[in-house]
Amino acid sequence: MAIWSAEIKELEKLYESFKGQLPDLEKELGKLIKADDENMILLYSRRCLEVITTDLCEWELKRDRGSEPLIGIIDKLHKDKKISAHIIASMHGLNELSTFGTHPKDFDPEQIKPVLNNLDIIIKWYLKYKETGSDIKVKPTEEIKHEIKNIRDEKKDVTISRKSLAGILGGSIGIIASIFAVLYFSNIIGGGKQTTQIDKSIAVLPFRNLSYDTTQLYFSVGIVEAILDHLFKVGELKVISSTSTKRYRDTELSIKEIARELGVASILEGSVQKIGNNVRITAQLIEAKTDVHLWSETYDRDLSDIFSIQTEVAENVAKELKATLSSEEKEQIKKNQTENPEAYNLYLQGRYFWNKRTEAGLKKSIEYFKESVLKDPDYAIAYAGLADAYFVLSWWGYYPRKEGYPKAKELLLHALELDKNLAEAHATLGSLVGWSEWKWEEARKELLRAIELNPNYAIAHSYYSELLDVIRENNEARKQINLAMEIDPFFPMLHMLSASYYYHEGKYKESANECLKVLELDPDYVSADWYQFYIYIKLGEDLKAVEVLQKIMLNDSFAAKNAGMIKTIYNTSGIIGIFNWLIEVQHEKASSVFGLRETSFDFARWYAMLHKNEEALNWLEKALENNPPGICVINNNPDFDNMRLEPRFQAIIKKMGLSEYQIPK
Repeated sequence: MAIWSAEIKELEKLYESFKGQLPDLEKELGKLIKADDENMILLYSRRCLEVITTDLCEWELKRDRGSEPLIGIIDKLHKDKKISAHIIASMHGLNELSTFGTHPKDFDPEQIKPVLNNLDIIIKWYLKYKETGSDIKVKPTEEIKHEIKNIRDEKKDVTISRKSLAGILGGSIGIIASIFAVLYFSNIIGGGKQTTQIDKSIAVLPFRNLSYDTTQLYFSVGIVEAILDHLFKVGELKVISSTSTKRYRDTELSIKEIARELGVASILEGSVQKIGNNVRITAQLIEAKTDVHLWSETYDRDLSDIFSIQTEVAENVAKELKATLSSEEKEQIKKNQTENPEAYNLYLQGRYFWNKRTEAGLKKSIEYFKESVLKDPDYAIAYAGLADAYFVLSWWGYYPRKEGYPKAKELLLHALELDKNLAEAHATLGSLVGWSEWKWEEARKELLRAIELNPNYAIAHSYYSELLDVIRENNEARKQINLAMEIDPFFPMLHMLSASYYYHEGKYKESANECLKVLELDPDYVSADWYQFYIYIKLGEDLKAVEVLQKIMLNDSFAAKNAGMIKTIYNTSGIIGIFNWLIEVQHEKASSVFGLRETSFDFARWYAMLHKNEEALNWLEKALENNPPGICVINNNPDFDNMRLEPRFQAIIKKMGLSEYQIPK
């Protein structure tokens, strides 16, 4: 039996006493009584309070509540002496403790009891208020200060069961909140009308998958992606990408700490439960600095109604954050790519596997995307997903490029025929046209269109930054990659691109710092290790370069057996001996080693760094035959500076359409 069963029984009696008289309160209290989950009890307790305060706002303050937070209404009712002090104290107690139900974090079950006790006091008072139409005598200010202090002391005594540091922080926050309350009620602060500019920045945390079937994880992930897709279309909002928020799926951090790390003012979180064709989605919008619950809703719908839920959530978030929507943005938010739930479900599964970015995951995603477009032949974003899969597979050499790139382009053009405003398709098409066809201005046009359609699309900014880096518009490349990292601050690939741009500009220390960030986010990101190797050579710190190379080798089964001899080679022949040894080892094996993918290009780079221009050019020409992803960067990579005036090098540059882009801007 739950430790708060007695409190629930008291509320049941109240429920029966006004049943049929107060429908809004009856609805929320009825849900609370039936709830068997601690978070839901806290949530519905809070919603009962919201019903009551909304009504009081209309009758006592003579205005609609609108989107004003609970704490603001409660404070206003107290300041205007509309409500008894002991009721205000109970409202504050319920408001503060019930916040734990608005997002998944640990709390002591004992905290349920004071919430329910406060709610019982408030509802009993409210029923009398509705009968008489007026409140009883208001208590003195000193008395309410004392009662609120007791409530907060009770909250402090029932400690959240987290790590000890979090507990200390929580206690500190409670003390600060109490001091603030006393100051506020004493009119030392907050005496006049205060206006605050709303920070329109938000992150959507991974929704909890409450389905008993763990294979349904893709669905909760997909719901977040869909809500983000709608929010991305609101130009006034700064929205963090899911690539950066997924790290908080099982976090112990508080909402305030998460928001601080991501640089946002608000957090949206929730849960998803899918059973058969029924779906339940709970979403809560939280103001991070105060932990105040701005908005929440629970949707119990048929799967066929999933699209309207996503739209409603996005619209409510935009409304709460006071974002002004243009007519085009309103239209885009309401727009759904398909009305076919089966096609949508298959698309979500495709994206789930695509996001793994592994060869197996990408190939699996193709199966789901193909099934999706069979269910709905007009599903534009599913065609874009299929194109993305072929593009990335071809990029990494998992699929023949001469076959994969044209296939991806055909799918993208078809997607844009179905929806000319699909930012994802424009972005991928721009990247593909640049890297595979070397049509740089056409690529620029597509990428700028993608950014125009979705300013919050980090991938579009990153793709455009890559193009700008290749054509040596270094300042603009820096601006674009910084924008991408602002939207998606914990995506290792973006920091890796940033490191490479610093390297291309000769800013080697800045490049080294970015490499460290990459490795903090993903210790196995081998490209960052290789850049560190090259950076230390540029800085003349050869011993550090040797140490990095040893680390690289120890992570490669073929090369690990020779890791111990690296220092011997360096002591005998210096860094030149190291490069010669790398070339020799790479020649020994038909496929790439050391985590490298494009042997021809790597040979060219190593020979270039040895100032062996003829050999470097031979390998560049060979690499050009298969158009490896990185070859275009030779236009801006300082490792090839010593051969820029060579006629053969200029011929390669001309073939890639880069002759007019050789002067840095």
